[in-house]
Amino acid sequence: MRERLCSKVGCAREAVATLTYDYGDQMAALGPLGVAGDPHAHDLCAIHTERLSVPKGWVVVRHETLAV
Repeated sequence: MRERLCSKVGCAREAVATLTYDYGDQMAALGPLGVAGDPHAHDLCAIHTERLSVPKGWVVVRHETLAV
């Protein structure tokens, strides 16, 4: 299986998280890497996941996985 790369232009790192937007609610949801690539989502590497910023007034919801 081919690794999925970060969606940011010029970034060649492996994606670790998936970002989706809800424009109506002004919300960005960031969670674990989705099972399959979605044309309406953005896969991000660890660096871009940490650097994520959204427009003023928007909310970022970060879904974390629990370590067992």
